Amino acid sequence: MQVTITIPRGWGYPRFTFGQRTKQGIVVGIEYIPGDSLIGKEEGFGWQYGLLPDKNSKDIVYLTENEIQPLSAKESEEEILKDIDAHLNEVAILQAQLGVNLEVKTPFGDVKPTISKPVQRQSISRRSAA
Repeated sequence: MQVTITIPRGWGYPRFTFGQRTKQGIVVGIEYIPGDSLIGKEEGFGWQYGLLPDKNSKDIVYLTENEIQPLSAKESEEEILKDIDAHLNEVAILQAQLGVNLEVKTPFGDVKPTISKPVQRQSISRRSAA
């Protein structure tokens, strides 16, 4: 069963989605604040987002739509590639600890083992081969 979210008329659609990367962090929550709840605030009503500023952070920051800046396509790609590199490094370290080269398969193809013997503090980057 697929989850469906219905947005009442007059609310408009949220500008950001769950998991989206922004300059302030990753969107982990979305809430609609009706106009009468924000008496005295300049923004009035609208969408409020919970953002995780850092993946190691435990604190969620709540910002309105106008306070959030989206990442450019290039910035988003750089962040995603940085995360992929970190995960590949972790896989290489775990393989070295096992002393076995594992066949790692992904929907995008095979990931070839990058190290054959345990090596201390070796950085493995899929961009370094290019």
